[in-house]
Amino acid sequence: MRIKHLLPILLSATNVASWGFYGHKTVALLASRYLLPDTAVFVRTYLYKDQTIMDAAVWADRYAHIPLGRYSKTWHYIDAKDDPPRVCEVNYSRDCAVHGSGCIVSALANMTDRIQDDSLPWPARAQALRFILHFLGDIHQPLHTESKLRGGNSIHVKFHHADTNLHTVWDSKIIESARGHPTERNIISFANDLEERIESGLYAEEKDTWRGCLNVSDAEGCGVSWASDSNKLVCEYVLKDEVEGEELSGEYADGAVPLIERMVAMAGYRLAGWLNMIVTGQDGLSGQRVRGNSMEVVSGERVLRDVVDVEIDAQIEEWEKTRMGNFEGIHVQH
Repeated sequence: MRIKHLLPILLSATNVASWGFYGHKTVALLASRYLLPDTAVFVRTYLYKDQTIMDAAVWADRYAHIPLGRYSKTWHYIDAKDDPPRVCEVNYSRDCAVHGSGCIVSALANMTDRIQDDSLPWPARAQALRFILHFLGDIHQPLHTESKLRGGNSIHVKFHHADTNLHTVWDSKIIESARGHPTERNIISFANDLEERIESGLYAEEKDTWRGCLNVSDAEGCGVSWASDSNKLVCEYVLKDEVEGEELSGEYADGAVPLIERMVAMAGYRLAGWLNMIVTGQDGLSGQRVRGNSMEVVSGERVLRDVVDVEIDAQIEEWEKTRMGNFEGIHVQH
């Protein structure tokens, strides 16, 4: 059932890059289309009044770059120490111990526990929600599940004749080249397209398989399962052929677009199911839904900002000034 009690958002032409922004906001917006009513109320309760679910979904990337949040950088990926394109596999016990700081799978499990802990104060549970919104996006990006050459950061390529690296190409350049700059209008259009494919189009027959692991009591198991879905694409496409030094804006990018779009759709669908399970114990992904206004998105209710978030916001603002508005999310992996 599509929730109706949503607040409209203003459209802007903000030009920000990376799956960390384009992909994450689309994942969150798509997920909002599948939230059960009680889940939507819960999400609104743990967002600020000036914060949409899309805003909350990109918070973790910014947070990881400031002094207060640097401890969380390794939480955005799991470094599969496999051998693509010959072998691709995620092994939790082998791949998650990144300098003892954990990985996206352990962090997802931790935040899933924390958001369900009624004894925690509002700021802690709100922060857990922001991390969950973000992690479901990251874990569906293939190079966030791969160790080889730092998740592709050290694989030098060209895109439209400009020097870049493979991780950046998969984070932002392919999807921007295909769908335009990540304005909110384009993000809404992207989410609408994916929703249509899930309901009656390209993904309609496989969407039930995406619900295969939504057990919030086994977040580690589900996290490994989702990471494995992403990681197998590293062998099947991302690193199937040698790409070092190659121009990737032609045939390679054309082949990658449908893979990226499918992973973003899968992430949004699973995110909705995960949140529904946390709040109601049901994934809410079966049965008929009532379509609402596609130009609306879940926004928060809390007005007074917590003192910790005030300090975090100040550090993020200072950090973004040094980036001159060109922040691109987490790219560097160990």
